[in-house]
Amino acid sequence: MTAFFQKAHDFTARWEGGLSDHPADPGGLTKYGISLRWVQDLARQAREECLRQARNCDGCADERTPKCGYHNLDMDMDGDVDSDDIRACTKDQAAALFKKHFWDKLGCSGLPLPLAVTLYDGAANMGPARAVRQMQRAMNTVADAELDAYTPIAEDGVMGPRTAQLAEALEEGGKHWFAARQVLRLRDTFYRDLTARRSSLRVFLAGWRNRVKAMNQYLAELEREEG
Repeated sequence: MTAFFQKAHDFTARWEGGLSDHPADPGGLTKYGISLRWVQDLARQAREECLRQARNCDGCADERTPKCGYHNLDMDMDGDVDSDDIRACTKDQAAALFKKHFWDKLGCSGLPLPLAVTLYDGAANMGPARAVRQMQRAMNTVADAELDAYTPIAEDGVMGPRTAQLAEALEEGGKHWFAARQVLRLRDTFYRDLTARRSSLRVFLAGWRNRVKAMNQYLAELEREEG
């Protein structure tokens, strides 16, 4: 794993914790941030992809290899994906799943460091589409106020080339750290609004907001390192 990814994952891993099964958590049984609901959704998607390609496990050359999208989710190697796989999940397996489905899929390695770190942690905590929308909104706000030339990007939750180009323009203008902190302001507001609408989630609010504060502190450390 790259050093760039490791800077992001070091923070996220500290906040995801070990095995938990909180009754208010819609993800269900979770370990190192890997929830049962998420891995079962991924397993279903992997099976559907095989059906689209008219493939089945019998005689498949990719069966039980890293090329198989289902294989990496069957962490206890018993042929299905259930709560036992969450219990069997290791820190390395969790990191690999996060890297594949968040860091790589969102193209985080092509973003300035502060935006990559905040996007990755947001995707792990609240889902990739919402995390991307928050980043797009923050970048639009900062670019409109701070850049001489600026064309708004769609706040659609899709990590496309124009989003990456605006991130690069913010870095060139020296506003990428500011934009990352604006992402965190939006994230804090989202948590407060969410728990106001869904009282069952209020038990998580303090932890979520502490995570945002810790990320602000982490960004400050990374900025000093880049000096």
